[in-house]
Amino acid sequence: MSHRKAQVESLLQRTVAAVLQRGLGDPRTQGALISVTKVDASPDLKHATVFVSILPDTHQTRAMHALTDATMHLQHAVKKAVALRVVPHLRFKLDTALKKENATLAAINEAMERTGDRAPDTEPPEAMAD
Repeated sequence: MSHRKAQVESLLQRTVAAVLQRGLGDPRTQGALISVTKVDASPDLKHATVFVSILPDTHQTRAMHALTDATMHLQHAVKKAVALRVVPHLRFKLDTALKKENATLAAINEAMERTGDRAPDTEPPEAMAD
């Protein structure tokens, strides 16, 4: 990855997150926590996919529709906030990687509890004193 591409992705991630933090004013995003997890820009920097995580799960569909409908508004807000000659065209995509990772860790913890095994860092303090 080129250094320029990485810089633009980082700048876009911070800027989109800041714009979303201020709020969209769309009632479909009320009660939803929207986090920008990463940005993937095309090599020519004309397009960028913004990956978002939305909690709780019950708000995902509505919030994604709100983001899609507000893309031009967000594009304009980002263009005003950054010093780029050409701002990549933004596209929003739901990032489910964090939820899958949490589900996997929960399943591992549950299996360990069922078998009576403990993770090395969860030993009781009295066992560590010996």
